[in-house]
This record gives sequence, C-alpha cells and structure tokens, in this order.
Amino acid sequence: MINKLPNWLNAKGHESDIVISSRVRLARNIDNYIFPHRMSTEDKDKLINSVNETIVSSSFIKSAGEMKLSKMDELSGLDREFLLEKHLISPNMLDQYHNRGIVLGLDESISILINEEDHFRIQSFFSGLNLQDAHIIADKVDDALEKFYSYAYHEKYGYLTSCPTNIGTGIRFSVMMHLPALSMTGGLKEVQRSLKLDGFVIRGFFGEGSEGYGSLYQISNQFTIGVKEEDIMIGLEKRINDIIIKEKESREHLFKQKNYEMQDMIYRAYGNIKYSVLLTAKEGMNNVSLIRLGLERGLPFEVAIDYQQLNNLIVLAQNAGLQSYFGKMMSTEERNRMRPRLFKEILKIGG
Repeated sequence: MINKLPNWLNAKGHESDIVISSRVRLARNIDNYIFPHRMSTEDKDKLINSVNETIVSSSFIKSAGEMKLSKMDELSGLDREFLLEKHLISPNMLDQYHNRGIVLGLDESISILINEEDHFRIQSFFSGLNLQDAHIIADKVDDALEKFYSYAYHEKYGYLTSCPTNIGTGIRFSVMMHLPALSMTGGLKEVQRSLKLDGFVIRGFFGEGSEGYGSLYQISNQFTIGVKEEDIMIGLEKRINDIIIKEKESREHLFKQKNYEMQDMIYRAYGNIKYSVLLTAKEGMNNVSLIRLGLERGLPFEVAIDYQQLNNLIVLAQNAGLQSYFGKMMSTEERNRMRPRLFKEILKIGG
C-alpha cells in the first residue's frame, strides 16, 4: 500500500486546475496520558498495538472504513520518505520514526499518525477545493476513535494538544494551490500579508520553512482556539476563492502583456522534458508547473496531457517517488538520469 499513489491526486475536485488538494487534520490526545515526547518507549509501543487492535474491530471498520497500520521503524527508509513526499507524514516523523505508527485507508485519502506531536493526528484528503467533505470524513474517523479512547479535553480551552497553537478545536484546514502567475508577478507577497492579518498562513510545498516548489503552496489556518471549526473552514474557503480570482487575473495579465514570452517559456519546459538527458527534481517540478499553466490556457501540445498526469508527477518526480516507480534504489546521478524517462512515460511523450 505504501508504494501506491493517493486517490486525492485524481484532479476530479472543484477548481482542480489551481487547487491540487484539500486536507483536514485533527490533533487528539488521550486523557490522563502524557504527551508523546515524554512517553516511554514501552508506552508508545503499547499505544501502537492498542490502535492496531482497534482498527480491525468491526465497530471501527463500520464507522471509519477498512484501514491498515504500519509501524514506522518496520518500514524501509525509502517507504518513509515516500510517505513524506505524499504529505502523509511530517518531516519530524521522517527523522524521528522510532515507536511511531501510521494508519492508512485503502486509497490513502484518510490516515492516522500515532505518537507524532500528539497521540493521534487524523488526516483527511480530497482532490481540489473540498474542505467540507474532508471535514466530514475526518470527523467520522475521530468519532470512531473516541469510542475506544477518552480524549484530553478542557471545558474552557477545548482539546489539549502538545503544541499550544493547536489547543482548542485541534483542527487544521489546509489547501495546496498552484500559483505560478502570482509567483511571477510578485503578487504572492500581498497575498501572504493579507492572509497573516486574517489568521492564515502560506507555506511552501513541504510546509513550514520550505520553498514554493513548482509554484505549489500550502495555505492553512494558524490558530484553533476560540474559533468554531465551521467558521475556520468558511473563512479559509473565502480566502482560497479570493486567491483563485487573483491568480486567474494575474494569468490574464501575463498572457496579455507577454503572450509570446509566456508561450516560449511553456514550450521550452515541454521541450526540456522531451529532450533532456538529466533532470533534477526541482527542474522537473518547475517544468510541470509551466506545462500545467499552458494546459489551463488551452495551449496545444503534441500529446494529450491532463491534470491527473501532472498531479502524479508532483509526487513521482521526488526522490523516493522516482525510486518507488522504478522499483530500485538510485544514486543522485542515476535519479537525475532516470527522471526524464519517468516524465516521458507518465506524459506519454516520445523522445
């Protein structure tokens, strides 16, 4: 299951030309248990084993669906890195994987992290802009877990979490967007300032401290205390729709002012994929970004390209994704040699 691509890459969601995915994450802890960073190795293992027994129970499956647990320290380093590239685990969980676990739904649209910052991190992913359905599914899994575990909850402060910024609802709404025009025109800085004033934050492809790899950005709520879940979701959706409008306006402006230059950039990116011998992950992602922009603008390519192919490359172009695709470990040099082949096979481009 670790080696498959998640269902939320299918590009069938609302506004999927700009919005790659929507995610809802719930942070939960067990009442009268110390937080994971202070738990003993024995207690962490006990919790993982307990969850494994829980998810195979008929009542859990009936409420949340069939899932499978993997212990992080029993996975290969490549599998763990691939989970990170699919945004299913955090960089922290990649580096400190001992006595931690992940529960995955069959299509990887739902997952539960065990013993990360909190005892449970429930995640639900949907294609495109669809926070509402992601929220509904996350709530179902949350309710199913709560039948087996009593959560740490304070009448005044809400759900108690390891990180103070998650106290309250314990919820994070997050949307991954493709924003090439705002990146090119410098409009992203104003978007960032506006989001910050409203309690939202924009981060790079791999989250906090990362860059906007291939013009991909994650936008999420910053605080969870003192605000209702519904209000956070509605507020973020409004801002996402505003950003979509700004991105489309910026695209119109770019192609109106620099039509030939933009077409040249896009077709050079296509040519780079078709004829390149060596390709880094960053170069590949930047090329995918430009081809995606060309697809949205209706530019003709010599082969039919769709958004799902480009979404799949967001994951497969990364180091672990590439190695999983070809089924072998590779050096950096070999990965750069094999990446052009990956792109040609996925996009069905002759070279």
